[in-house]
Amino acid sequence: MLAWAHRKHPVRDDPEGALALAVELAEQVLRSWGGRRGRLLGAGLAVPSPVDPAHPAELCEVVLPAWKGIAVGQRLQARLGMQVLMDNDANLAALAERWWGAGRDVDDFAYIKLATGIGAGFFFGGRVYRGASGIAGEIGHLAIDPGGPPCVCGLRGCLATFVGSQALIRRATELLKAHPQSALAGRQFGVTILEDAALAGDPLALRVVGEAASALGIAVAGLINLLNPSVVVLGGGLSRLGDLLLEPLRDVVRSRTLVTSAQASRLVASELGATAVAVGAATSLLQRALEDPRHFPAALAAH
Repeated sequence: MLAWAHRKHPVRDDPEGALALAVELAEQVLRSWGGRRGRLLGAGLAVPSPVDPAHPAELCEVVLPAWKGIAVGQRLQARLGMQVLMDNDANLAALAERWWGAGRDVDDFAYIKLATGIGAGFFFGGRVYRGASGIAGEIGHLAIDPGGPPCVCGLRGCLATFVGSQALIRRATELLKAHPQSALAGRQFGVTILEDAALAGDPLALRVVGEAASALGIAVAGLINLLNPSVVVLGGGLSRLGDLLLEPLRDVVRSRTLVTSAQASRLVASELGATAVAVGAATSLLQRALEDPRHFPAALAAH
């Protein structure tokens, strides 16, 4: 890691602002690095949307309706003046874990990203598994409760409506009346403050984390029974809770999986933390160049 920049932005609803910020941060990182642009293979782009290999320039309009018709990769490629490779953020985080993190030397594992939404990336036989149209891994839209709250995808009771960042904040707010002594009472808070409160032992925050672990455990148990990965890596913001999340999650998984499936699968936290998605985006370029350098004629000429 040579340079790093990060800023929050309402990506879902502001495509133009998000694209402008992506370019701004990329330029900031390049200035911090200070090297020659001719040495670069290109840029990796992670998006919170399925990416269909047959239509790699398009985002899913069901998940990101405001981005309909915007060729994201092409727009950034033109503005950065370099090749851009785009993929789903959870797939790229899984790639990063395979090369540099908890998935090293593991051919069959699943990565679950716990953030605003919930996504998963699958590695089978040492390769990312995408499915027939690039939608494999949308675990956040697995129905945990068919009668549950509505989801942005149009379904009800999806995992994301119980474990996504906004769902956790909403649930914590609902519980404040029963926990007037909570560190969260009387203040505005986001998911990071909620996580901090849980790490400090706040009863309300711990209850929210426990409920999230129960919902997540239903999905993870199904994943283990169906796909039998040797490791399940938890990434994204909630993963920094460590055993506060992992221990109740393991209990739920043990109670809902075949004995042999549970014994074969380890549940671990990401080793790369907040950098996993960005590292995976960069790694995608390295992987493609190593597989076939002819994809990068400009870089070959520069070297």
